[in-house]
Amino acid sequence: MEQRTDDKSTGEEHWRDVRRNNLLDAAGRIFARQGYDAASVDDIAFEAGIGKATVYRYFASKEALFEAVFAQTLDDLEVRLDTALLREGNFRERLTYLVAEIVPTVRTHLSTIRDLNEGENSKRRIFRRRRGAIAQRLITVIEEAQRRGEARIYDADMAARLLIGMAWTGVGADYLSDVEVTRDVVDMALNGIAQGRPAPEGVVTRLKPGQRGRGGRAPS
Repeated sequence: MEQRTDDKSTGEEHWRDVRRNNLLDAAGRIFARQGYDAASVDDIAFEAGIGKATVYRYFASKEALFEAVFAQTLDDLEVRLDTALLREGNFRERLTYLVAEIVPTVRTHLSTIRDLNEGENSKRRIFRRRRGAIAQRLITVIEEAQRRGEARIYDADMAARLLIGMAWTGVGADYLSDVEVTRDVVDMALNGIAQGRPAPEGVVTRLKPGQRGRGGRAPS
């Protein structure tokens, strides 16, 4: 009887975790499409195929759900970045591995990240703390390259933050794919913009003077 009770408890915990993860996935899609302010708990419940009351069984508020979605997104990204750090290669290759993981995450969750970056102080603190963890992976690769003589001696923390800002801005240019953004971010980081291959015909005129991509203000 005791074994049967334990099995039942384990099964209930499993399905609770499944429902919670499904709710987080649904909320992530809504926040990505609508942004935090426009999204409602009703929208999220409908997307998840559950009642509104069920949402509140798992999360006390929309803000708590939003923070959980953001945390899960960056948890997943950090796992992928750690895997990328294990790959061997020269400085350009290793930097490309990391940026290639960052760019699609920024694109998918651009509205969420923008809301955190431009929101109230409590939300911005959450964003900055997690951004620092992402930057640390880039710093590791930059400092290793500096020790090997593959990179000039600049402040690695500043360089990492510039790379994240470039990825943010590149994603805002809707006409560039993830592969193109990754390529251009790494190329500009390593070669600058004063020399190198000429831009493809028409690329430099796709944004009118003063026009900005939809990325908005880069993370501060």
